[in-house]
Amino acid sequence: MAIVKMNKFTLVTFESHKKELLRKLQGFSKVEFINLQDEEKLEKNEVLKELSKDEVDSNNSEYEENLSKAKSSLDFLNGYMPKKSLLQSIQDDRQSLSVEELEELVEKSNWTAIYEKIKGKEEQLHDFENSIVKLQGEIEILKPWEALDCSFENLDELNKTAYFIGSIAKQYEEELSSNLNEAYVEVVSRNSNDTNVLILVEKSKADETLALIRNYGFSAFKTDHKDVPQKIIMNLSAKIEDIKTKIFLMKEELASYEEDVKVMQLVYDYYFNKVSREKASTNFLKTNNTVAIQGWCACEDNEAFEAICKEVAGDEYYMTFEDVKEDEVEEVPVKLKNSKLVSAFESVTSMYSTPRYDEWDPTPFLTPFYLLFFGMMVADAGYGLTMMIICALALKLLNLKKETADFLRFGLFVSIPTVIFGMIYGSYFGDILPIPGLLVPTRDVVTILAISIVFGVVQIFAGLIIKFSYLCKMGKAFDAIVDVGSWIIELVSIGIFAGCILLGWPAVVKYIAIAGMAIGALLIIYSGGRNEKTKGAQIGQGLYNLYNITGYVGDLVSYSRLMALGLSGGCIASAFNMLITQMHGWYAIVVIPLLFVLIHIFNLGLSLLGAYVHTARLQYVEYFGKFYEGGGKEFKPFTASEKYMNLKEN
Repeated sequence: MAIVKMNKFTLVTFESHKKELLRKLQGFSKVEFINLQDEEKLEKNEVLKELSKDEVDSNNSEYEENLSKAKSSLDFLNGYMPKKSLLQSIQDDRQSLSVEELEELVEKSNWTAIYEKIKGKEEQLHDFENSIVKLQGEIEILKPWEALDCSFENLDELNKTAYFIGSIAKQYEEELSSNLNEAYVEVVSRNSNDTNVLILVEKSKADETLALIRNYGFSAFKTDHKDVPQKIIMNLSAKIEDIKTKIFLMKEELASYEEDVKVMQLVYDYYFNKVSREKASTNFLKTNNTVAIQGWCACEDNEAFEAICKEVAGDEYYMTFEDVKEDEVEEVPVKLKNSKLVSAFESVTSMYSTPRYDEWDPTPFLTPFYLLFFGMMVADAGYGLTMMIICALALKLLNLKKETADFLRFGLFVSIPTVIFGMIYGSYFGDILPIPGLLVPTRDVVTILAISIVFGVVQIFAGLIIKFSYLCKMGKAFDAIVDVGSWIIELVSIGIFAGCILLGWPAVVKYIAIAGMAIGALLIIYSGGRNEKTKGAQIGQGLYNLYNITGYVGDLVSYSRLMALGLSGGCIASAFNMLITQMHGWYAIVVIPLLFVLIHIFNLGLSLLGAYVHTARLQYVEYFGKFYEGGGKEFKPFTASEKYMNLKEN
């Protein structure tokens, strides 16, 4: 069983040891705390109710502030760091540090000075950007007056002439001009709604003119600028370009802050760890001098855990380990431990659901079928070899992030059956290589369909047998026989009966099959309704349960997709090859290889996506439905942040 055996620990020690203990446990990363402050737990336990709730230390606000500083600095600088290539982005360039080493590096660093420098640059850049926005706003205001060939200063210096500069609604333009017979009216510009005008009139008639133009909704234009509008706009534009140059130079400077980024990344992890340690206290209870901690730990880690407690507290602690009780099963976090092959498929299981602690991990039972079905759906040796080479080289030569490495390891494993089925089908990038296979998909459709159905039968029975075995192991042999054994008897009998009809098996076998079908049906009817209160309800529920045999028929039909996807992928590849080979001429020497690569990359991606989705569906619906429930709680240990570093054990 791949589910690691867990136990519940209870630890009581002096409050003075708590900080150092949490620091060590964070690096240990193998315990998960239980929230003893949960009101429901307190109500159920009179002893716990007598204790006080532990709280975060007063220093936590300072830690959170520093964490916020590190985060804001990184958020700002990350926008200016050189973009990583695809190859660089999948590699893990993080340092491997223990909690102690991380703390030593940060405490020796001058991160506060770095933060102040970065903050200053951010504020300066913000000021530059605001200045540009302000200048652009001024230009937009002046744009309508760009055609005005006199300065605002000259207008202000007029002695005998009054001037009005502003805008009126476009519809009043002609009427206004006709009513201002004794004034000079210059239309400077127009837009869709307004007309921008300059009006000159004798000062003696200024008031009269103002009263008249106000009747037309005149809106005066005011500015503090003195020069000619066009010149002002040019000067403002020059200022903008100057500021943009400064911004460019600053961004170039910020791009060189890679070492500062590395420091702030470590600062982020450092203070994240401190905040996490402080918040961990909200799970604990305490007295005046002691703290009570409870949680989950794998049995195999008990000794190492206790060694940490002894290192920190000496003999000043009390610890007990308890086996999981039946009423605690739903609370126990689940930790999986599998081989490299099986662990590559844990992500498939987790997408469905984490197993319960009292269940079997379905991943080992899923893995062989997933490999088989995936290979059958892609079924191209060329595609499989391509995947195999890429994944193997990447895993061998590159220092990859864990998530990327897990994904490539998954790809490496599924590439093997892909090659095998490709060789069986004689498919090498479609039909590019004339190497015959054992089966020809376009010719042996019925045979491949039959094989697909057989694989489906095997998987369905595997699911039933796993369920039968699990119930027996849990001491529910009777349930195993009536709930699962009944269906095994029924389905096997139906299969034998069909063989008698189609293949002419002896009559005695036929009668045995009929008897088996009858026994299986009676058991199914009984098992389906045995928990009902009345006989009628029992029979009705039992008959409905027997009707579920149609679901098994639907399940078997679902396995036809193994044939369908394998056939479609090969046909698409062959069709592409045929189209490519129709090209002639000198350009074909260049175009054909390029098209071949691009088209087959596309088809490979399509085939992989289809195989991944449909293989997963067969596991989730047709397979898991027979024996697996899930709904467990994933083990989430108290650990250090690994956002910007890899954690080494203490």
